[in-house]
Amino acid sequence: MDSKRDVAVVGVACRLPKAPDLSAYWQLLSTGQEAIGEIASRRWDASRFYSPQFDTDNTSISKWCGLLEEIDRFDHRFFNISPREAEQMDPQQRLLLQEAWHCIEDAGISPEILSKQITAVYVGVMAIDHQQEIARSKQPVDRYAALGNYDCILANRISHFFKLRGESVSIGAACASSLVALHRARSALVQGECDYAIAAGVSLDFHPWKYISFSKARMLSPDGRCRSFDKDANGYVPGEGVTVLLLQRLDDALAAGHRIHGLVKGSAVNHNGPTSGITVPRVEAQRDVILAAYRDAGFGADTVTYVEAHGTGTSLGDPIEVEALTQAFREHTEDVGFCGLGSVKSNIGHLEAAAGLAGVIKCLLMMKHRTVPKTLHVATPNPIIVFENSPFKLARASQPWSGRTPEAPLRAGVSSFGFGGSNAHVLLESADADGHMYRFPRCDAGDVAHPFVLSAKSHESMAALVARWRDVVQDMSARDLPSACATLLTGRTPFRIRCGTMVRHMDDLRDFLARAPTASHNAALNQSFRIALPSLPATR
Repeated sequence: MDSKRDVAVVGVACRLPKAPDLSAYWQLLSTGQEAIGEIASRRWDASRFYSPQFDTDNTSISKWCGLLEEIDRFDHRFFNISPREAEQMDPQQRLLLQEAWHCIEDAGISPEILSKQITAVYVGVMAIDHQQEIARSKQPVDRYAALGNYDCILANRISHFFKLRGESVSIGAACASSLVALHRARSALVQGECDYAIAAGVSLDFHPWKYISFSKARMLSPDGRCRSFDKDANGYVPGEGVTVLLLQRLDDALAAGHRIHGLVKGSAVNHNGPTSGITVPRVEAQRDVILAAYRDAGFGADTVTYVEAHGTGTSLGDPIEVEALTQAFREHTEDVGFCGLGSVKSNIGHLEAAAGLAGVIKCLLMMKHRTVPKTLHVATPNPIIVFENSPFKLARASQPWSGRTPEAPLRAGVSSFGFGGSNAHVLLESADADGHMYRFPRCDAGDVAHPFVLSAKSHESMAALVARWRDVVQDMSARDLPSACATLLTGRTPFRIRCGTMVRHMDDLRDFLARAPTASHNAALNQSFRIALPSLPATR
């Protein structure tokens, strides 16, 4: 296999239902939690737009969603955006900026490095809720209205703020959007078109229009449950989320000593072509895109032990997906029951444009913890799907994850299929036996003093940063200390408010943090700008 075609994931960030960051996401998955609830009144009045009858005009059979909290909060000063412009921005733009920053900080790579080299940005998008509302509102249209709502600006905002010079494209491929963005990002790196690439997806719901239309198409679950691969699967539940990855060619990442969450080994994209309807999936097309990803990766399906399925929980889509996967795997092996199969949609709903990367990040966390979390709501597997004679076993309980052999890396496939016919499949591999690499050599701190320096743009933000570090040190060991100090010095943008000290041991760091400025996380959040969402009309 050609290592020059391997792409490393060097930064990850996400904000998902009941999971505001990576650690919370793993906690939700590993404990088998569900993040679906009834649509909050601050989005729209579900009682006005919900009916348990499919044929009631201008109503939806569904009133459930995996919701994000506080999507109206935005620190416009941090991003050098005026209050007037921030008010006109689609919340998807605002949340993407925030999570892109978190992703770059997770990578420990200074934004100045990204701006000096060629960094491309690809963002998957589908929802147009904010544009719908802003266009029909009575507020005057100003110079920021279009900039705040066109899809193309989702990627362009990131490129502009971070001073990035590579390709900057928003991608609309319906539910396959973010996985297509990852495919485009990987391709650009492999072809030498950029040095770094950001792949992202975003989806928010605060208008009932989509719910009503998808309900009439019988796509949504009438009981608010995503029952992937269950006999009672009856549709999906929408979810919200923001997902961001920072990618780099593997050889470059290793040379720079960057931490690696996992590897993107192969990817492919196609379209269903001829079907009886634009939303009807096609076995042959799904099979072909999976096989194309394996050809791109240079290994066979017999080496993969988990597939994160599209798994929307529909009576039509689930059997077709498993049949396509089975046909693809049978090109490489006749083995039965060796590959786990699951779908995170049962936990957080279908994130549509962000769904593919939500699955990718799930697999990266699984590689780190070497564990397959259970897929929820599979009481009785769909009898149309004959799992007994397939390569797959449903992940109905949390279990350890291993490769085909003790020394083999963990490998996973991730699928996303758009309701307009776009299909994408990506193949991932663990970075090493521990599932991740470290940016700096891990060694005992000993009696060597290391500079520990924090910086922020305001005293409130500094207090919140100190509070977060008090939580972080609970899981740190002495061997982590040199790496943490070096990353803070070289991998973050320094801001004007600073505090720091020299530390030799973990106790030194704990003592410093205990004495450093403090404030509640909420107090810091109160310094940010709360932006009202557009209101729906008072009557139907």
